[in-house]
Amino acid sequence: MYSLNLPVSAIRTKIRQEFERHRYVNQLPVVDVLLFQSHAEYQETLNFWKQLSQVMKYFRPEEDPKARLPKNFMSGFMEGRN
Repeated sequence: MYSLNLPVSAIRTKIRQEFERHRYVNQLPVVDVLLFQSHAEYQETLNFWKQLSQVMKYFRPEEDPKARLPKNFMSGFMEGRN
């Protein structure tokens, strides 16, 4: 599949973090949307419809500490982010 320069444990940890992010969602319509989105992501990854950069975006904050989102619009504007 994709040639990732990451250990398997890091990939499994990241997948687990994605599930834990939505751990306390109780509303059924929201759960349905999350299940649909996760199935779509899974199919796109298995069918190689994603580029390597799209797969690596999940791991970017761990690799690049400057890749965080700005706290608000003005701080992002002052940093020169679009």
